Amino acid sequence: MNAPMAEAGTPMAALRHWRQDLLALFALGVIVCGLAARFIPQPGYTDAYYYFGDARQLAGGQGFTEPYLWNYLGTPRAPDPGAPLWPSHLYWMPLVSIVAAPWLAAALALAQWTGRVALTNAALFRAAQLPFILLAAALPLLTYWVTVSLGAARRPAIIAALLTLFSPFYFVFWTTTDAFALYALAGAGALVCAVQAERQPSRARWWLLATGLAVGLAHLTRADGMLLLLCLLLWVAARPAGRPGWRARLAGLACLLIGYGLVMAPWFWRDWLVSGSPLGLGGLRTAWLTNYDDLFTFTPERLTPAAYLAAGAASLLSGKWAALLTNAQTVIAVQCGIVAFPFVLVGAWRLRRHPLIQLAMLYGLALLAAMTLVFTFPGARGGYFHSGAALLPFLMPAAALGLEAAVEAVARRLPHWQPEKSKPIFGALLVAFAVLLTAAVFWQRVIGAQPTTWSASERVYGEAGAWLATQGDTGVITAANDPPGWNYWTGRPAIVIPNGDAATLRQAMQTYGARFVLLDENRPGALSALYANPNSVDVFIPRATFSGSAGQPAYLLELVPEP
Repeated sequence: MNAPMAEAGTPMAALRHWRQDLLALFALGVIVCGLAARFIPQPGYTDAYYYFGDARQLAGGQGFTEPYLWNYLGTPRAPDPGAPLWPSHLYWMPLVSIVAAPWLAAALALAQWTGRVALTNAALFRAAQLPFILLAAALPLLTYWVTVSLGAARRPAIIAALLTLFSPFYFVFWTTTDAFALYALAGAGALVCAVQAERQPSRARWWLLATGLAVGLAHLTRADGMLLLLCLLLWVAARPAGRPGWRARLAGLACLLIGYGLVMAPWFWRDWLVSGSPLGLGGLRTAWLTNYDDLFTFTPERLTPAAYLAAGAASLLSGKWAALLTNAQTVIAVQCGIVAFPFVLVGAWRLRRHPLIQLAMLYGLALLAAMTLVFTFPGARGGYFHSGAALLPFLMPAAALGLEAAVEAVARRLPHWQPEKSKPIFGALLVAFAVLLTAAVFWQRVIGAQPTTWSASERVYGEAGAWLATQGDTGVITAANDPPGWNYWTGRPAIVIPNGDAATLRQAMQTYGARFVLLDENRPGALSALYANPNSVDVFIPRATFSGSAGQPAYLLELVPEP
C-alpha cells in the first residue's frame, strides 16, 4: 500500500519517518507477540482447537474434513465405519485453518526430512502460531496508516499503533489459532480500500476490486463478513467514486462484487456440494436460538422462526437486552481499553466528517445491531468480540487524536498548561496504562499462579485418553464438552455432548457410534442428575474418574450397547 497522503510535494523526510516507524513497529510487534506466544503452548479453547485441528487435516492431505463434531446445526451425516470424518467448516469459516496449514505442512516435511517419525500436536501448534504472530505484528501498521490518513502527526500515529498492539483483552488471543488478527486486517483493509477509491477517483475501480478481495477474505475468515459486504455495497451505492451517476455506481458495485466473488465463489460451490446451501446451514440457524445452549441442540430442525416467536416477547426482549449490555461492555472495556473510551468518543466526534470514520462507524453500528438483535446469543458470547477487532484500526486513532483534543481543550481553560509539552506526557501515560493492563490480563488469563492456567480445563482429556489407551480402545468415538480439544489431547474422534437429558445424550451417541462420554462440570443442566450420581442411569456405566478443573470430578462413562 502506498504511503499515506504521499502526494506530490510530500516532504521526503516525512516519508522516511513513516518507513522507519513502520519497520520499528513491526519489529516490536514480532518481538512482543513472539514472547507472548512462548507462554501459550496449546490452542487453549474450542475455537482455537478447532481451527488448529482442521489445519492439521489440511496439512496431512485429508482436505476439508474433521474428526469431531462440535455442534449439530449443519445436520452432518453419520461417519463412515472405521473412519469418523465429517465435512469441516460448516459453521466456522476456513481461512484461519488455510493460513495455518502451510506452516504445519512445512513442519511435517522438515520433520520427515530430518528423520523424525512424528511431531506432537504441541510441536505442530508452535508452527501454526507463526503466521498469527506476523498478522498481529502487521495490524498496528494499518492503524498507523489510518491515523496519518486522518491528518494526524507522527506522535499520535505511533500512540494509536501501540494501543492497537497492546489492546488488553485482544492481546491474549493474537497468537493462538483464531480469527482475531486475520479478520481485523481483512475487515479494516476492506474499509480502507473503499475510502481510497474516493480519494483516488482515477484508480477507483482498482481500489474497489481490492475492496472486494479484502471483504471476501474477511468473509472467508468469519461468517459475519457478509455484514461487512452489505455495508460496503451500501456505501459504494451511496457514494460513487469518480464520475457521478448511476453508471459509476453500477461500475463500482460490479468491481466490488467481482473481487468478492473471486475469493468466495469456490467456497460457495464447496458448501453447495456438501450441504446443499452456498452459505451452509449452521450459521443461519443461530438467528432462531432462544438461549445459548440451543447452539448444541441435537434437533436443529426445531430452530425455526415459528418456534422462536413462540418463546414470547418478554423472553426474547430480555435476551436482547442482556446481549446489548454485554456488547456495550465489550465496546467500552475490550474495544476501547476502558481508559481510552472517553477519548475515542471525543476523537470520533471531531473526525465525524471524515469518510474513514463514517464508514467504520457504519460497520460498527451494523455489527452491534446484528450481534444484539439477530444473532443475539452467539453475538454476546463472542461473536461481537471477535468481529469487533476490525474496528481497532479506527478506534485507536480516534483515541489518540481525542486525547490531544482533550489536552488542547483543558489548555484553553488553564493558561499555565503548555499543550505541546503535555500531549507527549499524556500520550505516554495512555500507552503505559494499556501496556500494564495488557500485562495484568495476560498474567491472569495465561500465566496465572501456575503455568498450567491456559487450557487447564482440557488437560483432563489427556488423562482420559491415556486411560482409554490402556484399555486398547484406539479409535473409539467419545462424547465430550469440547470435541476439538478432546481430539487435540487424545488424537481420537469426538462428538459434542448435546443440550438435553440422558435420553438425548444416548440418542446422539447411538447415532454417531460413540461408546464413551466424558462428563465434567461443564455439562447441560439436564445432565446435572447424571453428573451428581453417575450410577443413576442404567445405560451409562462409570468406568473412570478424573480430577477436572477447579478440583471438580470428571467421569468417563460407557454407553451400554443395545442387545
